[in-house]
Amino acid sequence: MNSFLLDYTRALTGAIGADFGDNWDTDRFGPEPADASVRHPGIRRLLASAGLMTIGAARQTVAGGIRFVEPHLDDLEWLYGVLADEESRSMLVQLAAFRALGHRKVKLPTNAPGFWHGRDEAKRIPCGIEEIDPGFLGWKLHQRNLANFNYPITMFTGPGACYTTFVHQQYRCETADGVIECESGDMVVDAGGCYGDTALYFAHKSGAEGMVASFEFLPVNLSVFRRNMELNPELAARIQLHECPVYSESGRELFVVENGPGTRVQSAPHDPGSLAVRTFKIDDLVARGGLPRIDFIKMDIEGAELEALKGSEFVLRQFRPKLAVTVYHDFKDFWTIPRYIDGLGLGYRFYLRHFTIHSEETVLFARVPEHTRSAAR
Repeated sequence: MNSFLLDYTRALTGAIGADFGDNWDTDRFGPEPADASVRHPGIRRLLASAGLMTIGAARQTVAGGIRFVEPHLDDLEWLYGVLADEESRSMLVQLAAFRALGHRKVKLPTNAPGFWHGRDEAKRIPCGIEEIDPGFLGWKLHQRNLANFNYPITMFTGPGACYTTFVHQQYRCETADGVIECESGDMVVDAGGCYGDTALYFAHKSGAEGMVASFEFLPVNLSVFRRNMELNPELAARIQLHECPVYSESGRELFVVENGPGTRVQSAPHDPGSLAVRTFKIDDLVARGGLPRIDFIKMDIEGAELEALKGSEFVLRQFRPKLAVTVYHDFKDFWTIPRYIDGLGLGYRFYLRHFTIHSEETVLFARVPEHTRSAAR
């Protein structure tokens, strides 16, 4: 019988001798560092009985990989056991190995010809002359028309977001039991609205009978968000913009650490000029009449996902919405987030998907099967 540790050990041994020179995303990170070799200190006894403690680089690869997961093995075995399909379990193993060993040793399945073709297609979208500098990683946002990708949307964005959100469809998960996605008529929470790309995506997918409540609070992001709403008035009419972060409670004062799309909040001010914001819990969106119900929740909020889910307990219990929650900001989110959801006893099934060739954009999808939902009504 397979286990996380068994599959992970196989992945580590498969990485012995690997040195991938085509596994670096220059669009995201710039040129690959000159010294990209992977080195892991600490030779451990853990694999001695398996006969894997060979000399040199092989010994370092396997022992270093085990050292990375050893403190979390119980949690990883639990997660491996509750994931609903083989694709998810395989992805968990490969992502853990990638985080342990790095891009020169482990190539994720995303790194395939289709991925690069889609990225190239997104780069070829004609751009308007006007340029917006969002002050993040040197990005420049240009007006792009997404008609070639079958979306009636024009917006200021970059090619990476075009591909990830609209072509690769980061918040859509195909499974053997059906697709987990925003559907026509859905009431959607878009936690982490950024420039408005995901709000427009969900507004298009949910259609005229749907509604999107999008949460964003950083001023520079909001300025781009509003420009994008102006360019898409029909879709914007179905989007509510809430200028606050979602959290476990409403009205709590938090302080902003500005970093473009990577902006996060913390309990104490980062510096004397830190921007203060007041939080909002998703349960209050229904309690205060913002939405009549919630069918789909997306979260990409830089590590605050667990706190935001705690502020969604009523919604989760009452409506059992489909979930697409990012877990890549902190490795422990891989298991703490599904453990919280599973602990509510609502019958959610979990799927893990990944949307880049590096460690960012891992999404935990969760859905309550229809027969379970019907029995709970």
